[in-house]
Parts: sequence; C-alpha cells; structure tokens
Amino acid sequence: MELKPAATWKPHGLLGPDERLYFLHIPKTAGTSLRTFLESRFDFEEVCPILKLNGLLPFSPTELDKYRLFCGHHGLYIRSLLRSEPVMLTVLRDPLQRTISHFRHLQATEKDWLHETVKHMTFEEFVMSEHGVVELLNFQTRYLVLDDIRDDFFGHSALRRRGVHELERKYGDPSLVDRAKALLDRIAFVGIQEQFDETLRLLSYTFGWPPVESFPSFNSAKVPFDASQLTDEVVGRVRELTTIDQEVYDYGAELFRSRLAALDTAEEERSYREVMASRPRESRVAFGFDRAILGTNWLVRERSDGPWHRWSGPTRVTTMDLPLATERPLVLRFRAGARTREVLDSVEVFVNDERVPQRWWNTEDPPKGRRVFEASLSPEVLGRNPAYTRIRFEVERAIVPAEEWPGEKDRRSLALYFHWLEVFPRCGRSSPTPPPTGV
Repeated sequence: MELKPAATWKPHGLLGPDERLYFLHIPKTAGTSLRTFLESRFDFEEVCPILKLNGLLPFSPTELDKYRLFCGHHGLYIRSLLRSEPVMLTVLRDPLQRTISHFRHLQATEKDWLHETVKHMTFEEFVMSEHGVVELLNFQTRYLVLDDIRDDFFGHSALRRRGVHELERKYGDPSLVDRAKALLDRIAFVGIQEQFDETLRLLSYTFGWPPVESFPSFNSAKVPFDASQLTDEVVGRVRELTTIDQEVYDYGAELFRSRLAALDTAEEERSYREVMASRPRESRVAFGFDRAILGTNWLVRERSDGPWHRWSGPTRVTTMDLPLATERPLVLRFRAGARTREVLDSVEVFVNDERVPQRWWNTEDPPKGRRVFEASLSPEVLGRNPAYTRIRFEVERAIVPAEEWPGEKDRRSLALYFHWLEVFPRCGRSSPTPPPTGV
C-alpha cells in the first residue's frame, strides 16, 4: 500500500473568507455527530441547512454563496453546484459495521424506498438479494468517486433502468480503487469512525480549531448489533460486496493514523496559539449563541420563541476562547440558566486558569432559573496568555433530566444554558465582589 507520506501532509489551517468547507457524508459513518461538531465552528447563517442533494438542485451557485459549511449525502455532485471547489473532508467506517448499520437503518426508516422490502428480512436475506447488491455494493467508494450529477448512484431508479448485472460491473470496477485513493490523498482531511475522538482531535488541528478530547455521540443505535452472531457465509458475502470499499477503507485508515502519529499535544497547542495570535484583538465583544464557538463542551444551539441559546455539556466544565485585548481592564458579563438552583449557585468563572471574583443578579421576578453574571478581567490575568483568553465555566455537576425527574425524556447531560455573553472596557469601575446569598 503506497501512502502519501505523512511528512508531506500539511494542515489546511483556518478557512479563508472565500473558502467553503464540505463534509462529504457517507451514510452511517458518524455523520450526525460530526455534523454537529462542525456546525459549532460556524455561525448559524453560514451553515447550509439542506442535507439532501435534491434540495440543493433548485439553487444557483450565487444563491449558495452565502453558506460556508455544507454537509450531506451529496457525493462529489456538489462541486457542480458551487462556484469554486470546496475544501473537502470525509469519514470512513469499517465496511462490515457500516453495512450492518445501513441494513438496520433501512428497516427502521419508513420513508426509505427499500423499507417495505427489507423490514421483514433478515440481514442474511438482504445481503444475498439483488436489492442488497444494488444498495450495498462498494457503497462508500461510490460516494468518493461518482461525480456525474445525472446519474442516480443510490440504486433504486438505476436498478429499474439498467438491471443488477450492469450495476455490478459499474460498482465493482477495479479502477474505482485508484480513483478513491487519489481523492483521499487530495482532500483536506479523512477520518475514521472507529477512532472518532482522535478524528476530532486531528480535524481540529487541521483547521486551526481548539484541541478537543471528546465530543458527545448522536444518532447511535440504542441496541448495538452483535456482529459475532453472523455466520461465516454472511460475513463472506458482505466482504464480497465491499471488496473495493475494504481496500479504500484500509488506505484511508492508514493515512489517518500516520498523520495522527505525527501529532502531539504540544504541537496541537502551539499551532492553535499561532492561529489565535493572528486574530485581531478585541476589547468589546457582543456574543450571541447563534455564532461559532471556539471552545470545548458545548451542545447544539437551540431556539424556541426567543433568541438562540446553547447548553454547555456533557461535562461540568466548559471553555470559550476569545482574542481579547490585554492592555486594559475588561468586564465579562453573561446570562445563563440551569435546571436546578443548586447548579446555578455553583457557577465559577476562571480566566486563563485563574478564578475571578463574580457577582450575579436575577433578571426576572419571580426568579426563573436564569441570572446575569459579571466578573472583572484585569490586564494581569488577561496577559497570562497573549495569544487568546480562555474563559472556563465550571459548575458542581451536569444533570441528566431523564435521570432526575419522572416523565422527563431528555437524556442529555446539561450544565448551563447561555443566552448571551459580552465583554467591554471597565471604564474605571471597581472590581465586582460576590453579593450576599440570594441577591
């Protein structure tokens, strides 16, 4: 297996103002979790909400220009819809595990064209059927190499139009291997689902985002499928259907691991400091939670009737990095809430690893579990990290509502939810001190 040497691979760095990022999402390859992570790195209005190719087709390249992040099952087709080549990334998955997940998805998804056919089938019956051939044959590789927007590579209309034997020739063509490998060499990033936390770590390094250790998983199967119960015949059949996929996966996994092996914590932090140091310094920040966040342990942004807000979680510690000016005293103010007063009473704020005094007040009468917090940021504390200011929010614990209260269905681990945050010059005001309990 000839690899592009890790030494020749360079991280892309921060996206330029005219660059678009495209997550080429192969179905059943950690897509929901990774998409959630990527969306947190972009402002809400920069994220294209359309996840299916048919939804993009009515729009002109000019209309799509306003978006900077595209995610979806678009294969390479999306390149013909944009005015310039996007910066691309993808994630691969072990072909056997992806095939099992694909089958379970078809059984569970009533809208899928194969649902009625598959819902009463066993996995063995499906992989042995013509429908299994059309749906599964080198499925991951198709996404990486097919770029003719007129061709329906998902299989259902193609099966009616051309028949299974022609599709077997097309999707089993050995030349697909080299084409897929060439794409993996060329794109900005390739990860693997089996090492998802490490995928996020290398991805963050690639694009100049804060180093991360883990991220919550979304859309995972509630009851894992025990692949050890499959017969050798069934496993062999899946291997036949994914021969090219396996070679492409092995190549992509080796690319990923060779790049990861060259990375260490010191290099991650050094690279991130360089990126943040290049940003303009700010002494005034008005941060709405529809915006991109550079930080760790944030859940997806939400909105009901009012402004956007965002929960911190799943741990009790959350960070936000801002390129703040360091030469003058600043005030940090934010509005946050929690599911219990116990959690809200336990809020502590650290700036560049130093706990800063704070005060708070209720903004509603009677109190509804939301407060405004305020803390002073001295030049001494700000200057401890000239590249960027790291604000750390800590609470005593994060709460899983479904485990706390009967009837609750929310199984997320929640710490604080933030409505807004601002930073502004202190203008001579004295440092705040914590008010008496109950203020």
